[in-house]
Amino acid sequence: RCDPLTSISSGSTTLETDHGKIIVELDTKEIRISVPPGTEMILMDKIYNSGEYCIPRKKIISEENIQVWSEKFRGWHYSVLPNHVIPPSPEILAYQGIDIIMTDVPTVFQLPGNNDLFFMSFVGFDGDGYQSFIAESNDLLRWENIRLAMSYGEVGSFDHGGVVLGAYLYESYDISAPRVLKRVDGKFFSLYGAYAKKGTYEPDPGFQGLASSEDGLVWKREIDESILSIFSPGVVGKWEKDSIYQPWLLEHGSL
Repeated sequence: RCDPLTSISSGSTTLETDHGKIIVELDTKEIRISVPPGTEMILMDKIYNSGEYCIPRKKIISEENIQVWSEKFRGWHYSVLPNHVIPPSPEILAYQGIDIIMTDVPTVFQLPGNNDLFFMSFVGFDGDGYQSFIAESNDLLRWENIRLAMSYGEVGSFDHGGVVLGAYLYESYDISAPRVLKRVDGKFFSLYGAYAKKGTYEPDPGFQGLASSEDGLVWKREIDESILSIFSPGVVGKWEKDSIYQPWLLEHGSL
């Protein structure tokens, strides 16, 4: 399925199939589609069989269609609660020695088989570095039982300055699906942003690591080396030569 967005002025995509390539090209006036023999493509709920198509953009992306498609995702508003659901300096009873001065990167998820309880991971900055914490809630408004999820790596490691959980592997990435963690070989997995340095907020260059958990609450480094950094093999582009930031993990087919 291909759902071009109005914010995209031009672009193209190619999908390799057993029968050849499906090609979709988009510009400000029209959408051009090439569908190989023996294949069909669904574009905006309409089926296109093999052949070449040139469709005026306005015919596919109308204002009326946009309103219909986006209706269930609009209408968000701020909570009536007077305070943050997670304050900048949360009280963490089990870790009295941790003095958090700033929180960031909230990510809400659920665990398999428990539809009534929500979890939120977030990072706490203590003025020196990052650690990841998890809170729980049954209504998404009141969060409690904050606990340490993943702490600093050892001195000299790529994540000694901080770990930022949040790029979890989910059972489904459908926009309407709940974000339920997916278990693989008895473990849950998450990519995480990491920093080797301490002493400041978001110090360059930044790294990405792979973490795992048996219960979805306590996480540890799965492999000892970072999986992506500006020091990784290959060509580093000019736009990314100074730092690697937050990752996102998804499953596509068997990958």
